Amino acid sequence: MTTTTQHRARRAPALLALALVVLGVLGAAARLDGPGDGSDVGPVWPGDGRGIVVASAPGPGSGLRAGDRVTGVDGRRAAVGTVVTFSLVRDGAPIAVPVRLARPAVAPLLRLGWGDLVFVVALAGLAVALYLRRPEQPSTGPLLVFAAALLGSTLTTVAGLPVIAVVTGGPQLWLYELNTVVAYSVAWGAMLAFALTLAPDHPWLRRGRVVLAVAYAAPLAAMLLWAGVAAPLSAGRADWLRLVATGQTAVVAVSLLAGLAAGAVAYRAGSAPTRARLRWLVAGGLATVVLGIAGWHLPVLIGGRPLLPAGALGLSALPFVAGVGVALRRHRLFDIERLANRSLVYAATVTVLVAGYAVTVAILVSALRLSDRVAAALAAAGAALALAPLRHLAQSTVNRVMYGDRHDPAGALDRLGARLRSVLLPDDVLPAIVATVARSLRVPYAAIELAAGDGFQSDALAAGDGFQPGALAAGDGFLPAAQHGTPVGAVHTEPLRYQGTVVGRLLVSARGTDDPLDPVDLELLAVLAGQIGTAVQAVRLHEDLTRSRAQVVASREDERRRLRRDLHDGLGPALAAIGLKAELAARGLAGESAARELVEQISRESALAVADVRRLVEALRPPALDELGLVGAVRSRAATLGGAMAIDVSAASDGWQLPAAVETAAYRIAVEAVTNAVRHSGARTCRVVFAHDPRGLEVTVTDDGAGLDASRPAGVGLRSMRERAAEVGGECSVQAGPRAGTVVRAWLPTAMEAA
Repeated sequence: MTTTTQHRARRAPALLALALVVLGVLGAAARLDGPGDGSDVGPVWPGDGRGIVVASAPGPGSGLRAGDRVTGVDGRRAAVGTVVTFSLVRDGAPIAVPVRLARPAVAPLLRLGWGDLVFVVALAGLAVALYLRRPEQPSTGPLLVFAAALLGSTLTTVAGLPVIAVVTGGPQLWLYELNTVVAYSVAWGAMLAFALTLAPDHPWLRRGRVVLAVAYAAPLAAMLLWAGVAAPLSAGRADWLRLVATGQTAVVAVSLLAGLAAGAVAYRAGSAPTRARLRWLVAGGLATVVLGIAGWHLPVLIGGRPLLPAGALGLSALPFVAGVGVALRRHRLFDIERLANRSLVYAATVTVLVAGYAVTVAILVSALRLSDRVAAALAAAGAALALAPLRHLAQSTVNRVMYGDRHDPAGALDRLGARLRSVLLPDDVLPAIVATVARSLRVPYAAIELAAGDGFQSDALAAGDGFQPGALAAGDGFLPAAQHGTPVGAVHTEPLRYQGTVVGRLLVSARGTDDPLDPVDLELLAVLAGQIGTAVQAVRLHEDLTRSRAQVVASREDERRRLRRDLHDGLGPALAAIGLKAELAARGLAGESAARELVEQISRESALAVADVRRLVEALRPPALDELGLVGAVRSRAATLGGAMAIDVSAASDGWQLPAAVETAAYRIAVEAVTNAVRHSGARTCRVVFAHDPRGLEVTVTDDGAGLDASRPAGVGLRSMRERAAEVGGECSVQAGPRAGTVVRAWLPTAMEAA
């Protein structure tokens, strides 16, 4: 993207925001300067094809009352100061009421909507400041559009819309609709874009800016589509406007759910800064919910009157504005974790209590026929009794979600023990431990490193938070063994001991660059380290045993190769020479002499000794390995086994210097796999491939036969292949082919110390 294109992209949100504010100012000005009847239809559009219902109580001298259903107005050209006759239905009877039109008074409108105005003005001021201070942030543009659209639509909504404007039409009505439908839909589209751009690494944005354009346009497009669909379904202008308002409620609900889903996906897949931002937004949103419930909805439900003054409900949204500002401007101004924790606890507690209170009162009044006062008293007593256990349950649940098991060491140990009991292979123990620790503490990274050699008594090697993963120097004393995730921020190191000896160390990353581990986290790590040390020692002993067995096998095979060479090249020829000389000597002696008999006996015994040496040589090591090499030996053996099956043996090269144990194991495994294919698979072709790299040798044998028989237990051949691979520290697997047949794959390390 060029500099000019970037400049235009940054300027576009400002121009759109300015247009939305101007539209809102025009809508409010048209309402305040135009004729009014003292009424307001309200944001819900109470009415249908039979008329328009007056929502709020009209001002004094209006002649209209709340609940009147206006069915018509006498006069299409209403002006300030004129008297217009309203045809309406009041208390079920049709009547005609004369109403003098006048400009609305500003003071009553401000008393009803000043809290909402404070909220939108604060949000707009914050959006402008962030847009000017942080223009490089992708989320400041959508936030500016969101705030401007809310400001313009709120100005128009607070100014209101009289019934006369709905009936007669004109600028008041259409400016009102442009602000409360079009601009309001743009606001929710910008909210979706803000939720996406708040996380620069949001997975949904990997498909390009098309997703962002769809987020901006989806609510407005849905509203325009619904407006077109609702037109033929309505019984008139008022009914059409009512249907449009109903559809807008659904669009707002869907947009809100989509924004929450986008935030959840961003938090799950986001980086540490993204999660910190989202925690601030969640904290501000929860504080807004708690203030709204505690200051307005709950007091109205219980006592019929709110604690907040009239029009102040919009002030409860100011914590959300503060959360947005802190999320985009900076992090860690104060303990956001504690704030979010307590906000979640109190919000959950209050919500459950209010719902339980309302349900209890309804049941007592409707089912038991108790009076409202007695039912309210009993429900309040029940809520008081349930407060303490409910708060404890909410606190434990929130702690588990935010911090994992750090407040429940016993539960963490139980889960770790259960995870270890479910592990079948020793190689899976350490990966299972680090994954369990990461999940138990809700941290992004955990790792285990093993002490080199027999362990160290010095704690200096296993302690110290300044350790940086991946920066191990020679002689550091520890080798990486298993890890889970990627480190974020500082990494804490916890020593792992077994009977006083440091056998390894546990590395655990902070939850974020601005969210270090708390003392309670470190206490849990110390408790877990005591159990992990025992498991680590068991793994080290298993690895030592495996390494020792591989070294024994390597030494054995090297010694066998040396013995074979000595027997084949030394003792065997010497014995053959002795036999040959004895045979020549016997020819020069008399036929019946005792000396001839002894010399012939020496010749026969020499021949038997040579045969024994040859048998020993072949038993110690396949002769073809030394004569033809690994690939040539397998080809020679395959030629005798093939028959009707075509057997192909290939390798990138054949000049490897392999340890004797690895060479013998590879030969035995390849020959056994080919033999099984010939005897049991019914295949037409079989392919043997050798692949060598600095770490080891891979042997792959594939055929196109009948494949594995799941009902048949593993035979001696399959077990012997796995055992030969395990002897040298490798592994062997037998699996069904991708389409048909069987695949035998063995990996044999060439460095026996690494086994």
